[in-house]
Amino acid sequence: MTGKSLRTVGFSLLMVFILAVAACNGDDDGNGAADDGNGNGNGSVTIETPGMSFEPDEISASAGEDLEITLDNTDGQLHTFTLDEADFEIEADGGESESGTLSVPDEAGEYEFYCSVPGHRESGQVGTLTVE
Repeated sequence: MTGKSLRTVGFSLLMVFILAVAACNGDDDGNGAADDGNGNGNGSVTIETPGMSFEPDEISASAGEDLEITLDNTDGQLHTFTLDEADFEIEADGGESESGTLSVPDEAGEYEFYCSVPGHRESGQVGTLTVE
């Protein structure tokens, strides 16, 4: 093989390795957090606010765990992530990100989170936290 052929093969193998590592670390549980092997998030989730919605609008966590929430406000106006049952709220101005640690309720069930800016909840900016 020539030097050019060896470089091409080496580059190809490097790309395959990078893609394989990226695939192993992907978001495969549908809740915006990487899977830790137990069906739960890895203790953190990022929620975006594209307009009057949350993405993802469904997240899950284990009862009693601490969950790091990052609110990534991709919209131009103020938004919050509010969960009344946990007395938890973070807010992020337009184009900003803010984080906080949510103490997940101890009781299993579904809990609504929402944006507390007047009119946003009523416009559908709500989501569901499923506690297992």
